Amino acid sequence: MSFHKEDIICKKGCSKCCAAITLFPVEFFAIKQEIHNTLSLPDFNNTKQSHGCIFLKDSICKIYESRPIICRTQGLPLLYFSDKLENYTISFCDKNFTSRDENFEFDTEYSIDLDRLNSLLYKLNKEFMKEIGLENNIDKRIKISLLPSCISENIDYKSPSLYFNE
Repeated sequence: MSFHKEDIICKKGCSKCCAAITLFPVEFFAIKQEIHNTLSLPDFNNTKQSHGCIFLKDSICKIYESRPIICRTQGLPLLYFSDKLENYTISFCDKNFTSRDENFEFDTEYSIDLDRLNSLLYKLNKEFMKEIGLENNIDKRIKISLLPSCISENIDYKSPSLYFNE
């Protein structure tokens, strides 16, 4: 972010990238715990669904400090490799980098390797699922929209209704 700060215009109130997403259980429960431990929980009842994410109210993220990793990367240059790892693509929000001409090339060193990040998150989730005795659910995900009910009803990680295959 510091390298690209002149080109990133993302700011409070911009929610173009926000969407209803799914999370690995390790991230879901870390966010749940972080929100649960704060003194002021977001007002989930008044959180209006916008762009598919239930945590947006007036285009402002109600769980910004606890937001998922994918949300933290949005706006930045994201690097994806082809299936054969021969080529790569860098994507970014079209609201950013508008002062650059069409021949501008990103330095991969200052881009987020999303494949690597997701791989690390997958490995972390795998260890988490083994630790809690749910290794059969390693490839399952949880909808972020279930966070409010998990907090208010104190649903834990062993509830089978949380998990689904993506």
